[in-house]
Amino acid sequence: MRPAFRFVARLRRAVSAGIYFPAAVILLICRVRLVTLTHPDRIGHLCIEPDCFVKEGALGLRPKFFGIFLVPRDQVANQVVLDLWKGHLTIVTSPTLCAVLSPLLRFSFIRYRVDHYAVAIEETATCGAILAKWGQRPPLLKKELVESPVGWENLHELGLPPGAWFVCIHSRDGHYSFHDEHLHSFRNSSIKNYQLAMQAIVERGGWCVRVGEPTPEPLPRMRGVIDYANSDQKSSFMDVFLCANCRFFLGNSSGLYLVSMIFGVPCALVNLIPISGALPVGRHDLGIPKILRSEENGELLPYRDILRTPVANFRFSWQYEGQGILVEENSEEDIRDLVLEALERLAGKCIYDCKDEELQGKFVGLMRPGHYSFGADSRLGQVFLRKYSHLI
Repeated sequence: MRPAFRFVARLRRAVSAGIYFPAAVILLICRVRLVTLTHPDRIGHLCIEPDCFVKEGALGLRPKFFGIFLVPRDQVANQVVLDLWKGHLTIVTSPTLCAVLSPLLRFSFIRYRVDHYAVAIEETATCGAILAKWGQRPPLLKKELVESPVGWENLHELGLPPGAWFVCIHSRDGHYSFHDEHLHSFRNSSIKNYQLAMQAIVERGGWCVRVGEPTPEPLPRMRGVIDYANSDQKSSFMDVFLCANCRFFLGNSSGLYLVSMIFGVPCALVNLIPISGALPVGRHDLGIPKILRSEENGELLPYRDILRTPVANFRFSWQYEGQGILVEENSEEDIRDLVLEALERLAGKCIYDCKDEELQGKFVGLMRPGHYSFGADSRLGQVFLRKYSHLI
């Protein structure tokens, strides 16, 4: 940039600051803070950040102030989710008004950051501890908010019988976000490894509804399985409707499961990565992490060792590649076993013995401040812990 252009740019910033500074001071005196979401174009952040903001305030875990969210409607992943939060938050959605107010964000004293809830690169995400402290309180959003005969009619058209229960199934793949796939490919997993789990759900009288973005790899025809993600019924409303009304959500390290979480629907999460994020954020959730191997000798890397090193918090593919670490998906059997545990828990039949609690305690004890899910009040899968106890 030439000196003249730099001078003009600085002059404009100075003039803008002079105009907005008095307004910022007034907002400070009135105890008003402006809030922006870290990634409103990602549905997970659109769910977890407002949810934690409201709960954090209700629990007295942050200073008291009146928050105004600046969320331009043309930048959000799902307009239905944004509208649901209007019952709990003051949200400016007009792109024009957001543009007018956004210069105020340069004044840090009136801006409240929310990246600590879930982004938290190489830090603990506070969402797990906030949800743990929320405890048995009801969810902020009730599924009745998205109840609609149209939703059930769409499901019936796709094959779901009247009165049937279903599980949402989601597996993040390389078609989700092409522009940053090179950074996050280690989070991907194959939907093919979910087939035993889907069979287990169907054998117990349920249906499976695959959710997520359309993919060039449709599911094979299976009894009791609906490939909603690749259907002509897919819409923003149906995405939320399904997540709110499923028996539980079977997902992975991708934010779509958080739509179910904000409605109080339990989640069973597989292929969790980074390893420090092996404990799901929801206190009613189950999870199992991916397996890490040494590229040099193929040996499994013990979780007890991983969680003592920076590898525990690796958030980008190049980090694993640079350390010669292979990231391995959970097996079909491991995913099926977690689903069976989730079904048993929902039926009130799941029993954890002393050995189970000991293994759970050992793994949780490996978590330290700075680990992504430190403070979360969820569980690792029972069979997974027994099978890989030698790694803990």
